[in-house]
Amino acid sequence: MTSIAKTYTIREVSQHFGLPASTLRYYEEVGLLKDIRRNGKHRLYEDKHLGRLGAIQCFKQTGMSISQIQEFFYHEDVTEDYEALVNLLAQQSAAIETQLQQLLENQRHITAKLAFYSAKKAARQQGLPEPCWDDFD
Repeated sequence: MTSIAKTYTIREVSQHFGLPASTLRYYEEVGLLKDIRRNGKHRLYEDKHLGRLGAIQCFKQTGMSISQIQEFFYHEDVTEDYEALVNLLAQQSAAIETQLQQLLENQRHITAKLAFYSAKKAARQQGLPEPCWDDFD
């Protein structure tokens, strides 16, 4: 007894992931999405494609390029080179850590600016001397 896989239209997948259909077609064209069956001229996506798209979105949102994602899936699907996969993921994890540190530093700066300009606004409204940036930096 074979089970019939649930299928999704390109419109359903597009809406689910918030991606234009052209992006889904591009991912197929560059080999990130494979084995997409068709019902006549219409693509039929399956749960395995949704899982892959979730990974692609994660990778893209953390700054991986299409070529890096292609390399990842090449090692996952073709070579099963787990050392290469671990290295790629470790590099991306380190890049994310750097991004997080930069974001935290930027957040600290913006928080200081917010406090400074809030204090300037309050001082102006109350007729008091305005604060100096050096007290907030």
